[in-house]
Amino acid sequence: MLKHKKVLITGAAGFIGSSLTKILLEHSNFVILVDNFNDYYSGKEEKLNAILKNYQRQKEYILIKENILNSKLYDKLDRNLDCIFHLAAQPGVRYSIKHASEVSNTNINGTINLLEFAKNLDDLQRFVFASSSSIYGNPIYTPCDEDHPKNPISPYAISKLAAEIYTNYYFKQFEIPITILRFYTVYGPNGRPDMAIAKFFNHILQEEPISIYGTGEQLRDFTYISDIINGMILASEVKEAVGESFNLGYSNPISVNNLVDMIYDITNAQKNVRYEEKRMGDVDITHSKIEKAKKILQYRPEINIQEGLNKYYAWLTENKG
Repeated sequence: MLKHKKVLITGAAGFIGSSLTKILLEHSNFVILVDNFNDYYSGKEEKLNAILKNYQRQKEYILIKENILNSKLYDKLDRNLDCIFHLAAQPGVRYSIKHASEVSNTNINGTINLLEFAKNLDDLQRFVFASSSSIYGNPIYTPCDEDHPKNPISPYAISKLAAEIYTNYYFKQFEIPITILRFYTVYGPNGRPDMAIAKFFNHILQEEPISIYGTGEQLRDFTYISDIINGMILASEVKEAVGESFNLGYSNPISVNNLVDMIYDITNAQKNVRYEEKRMGDVDITHSKIEKAKKILQYRPEINIQEGLNKYYAWLTENKG
């Protein structure tokens, strides 16, 4: 576990970023938090402030409201950093189909800006880049290992793959100590409201029908937030992780139909589902092979989907009333 380090987190107000912020502050790290607080979804600033209220500004953290595309940001950043977690991105597969230029600009050029900043840091120990399993597209074989061919089928996925290529370039040319992590469908408390699990629970609590796109037999490798955070911290500490890419998933995919049935069982609600046409950019299966992360990072995901859904529902009912 990182302790007493100076850490930069981009995208610090997002689901994963705020969860990481909480853990790092709890372990006496000084965190520099960057987020532009865009309006892709609401509530980010309030959730981050709920974490920061327990800590002292300047002494334990700095919060910078800025876009990673803005060159002025980098004049404000401390150059004496131990670690960078680069999570800032414009998410959303379907959003990217309608806003390809915006997503590409943020996810590619924003990453380049941060890499340009990082290459001049003398004491940087690790640059952890948050990528996505979406870069694999519809897999040729499963589970997908890190060498699986890359076949992104959305502008979002393309932008993440392009950013990976740039991070690898900066690793080779400028020796930035980079580690790439490919996340698989992350869920849990404070999760993004546009993601399936959050949407399904919210529709049920509001007594609204759940929409399933396609047959519902598509498989997803759902990964609980605490396992992702643990994997990120391990990636920042293990020397052998430099220059490597890792899948972070639970590696036990279930169908959307089974997921919905589990959620209805947990909420004890009457099932109300409607099926709609499959949406562009959706893949048929995500299934992570995590042997490399297990071997090198000692990554061991602990929360299976049943436990994770129960934990999420407990949090949701406690916080939503």
